[in-house]
Amino acid sequence: MSNEPDIFEIEDSDDIIILNDEDGNECRFQFLDMIDYKGREFIVLLSEEEAAKEESDVDILEVVSVPGNPELENYLPVDDDDIIDAVFDIFAANNKDTLDFC
Repeated sequence: MSNEPDIFEIEDSDDIIILNDEDGNECRFQFLDMIDYKGREFIVLLSEEEAAKEESDVDILEVVSVPGNPELENYLPVDDDDIIDAVFDIFAANNKDTLDFC
């Protein structure tokens, strides 16, 4: 029996999001939280690869409606470190009782 975490444990969750990377490969993420910050919406995700690590990094993406079809959403990378830090701080505060933050 291995001491390594089961990276597929999150497959049982209803909170799985599959996104395509820049090369068109499917990447699986566990949805962790949705954060409103200064009138913008951000999603906090944990990739399958990160879930397998002892210390994991989350991904923060901005949620933007698709023009002409508000029922669809795009998830865009955030380039502003100040926004990433602020959104992560809100995420950490919202989840301080359920997640272990280093």
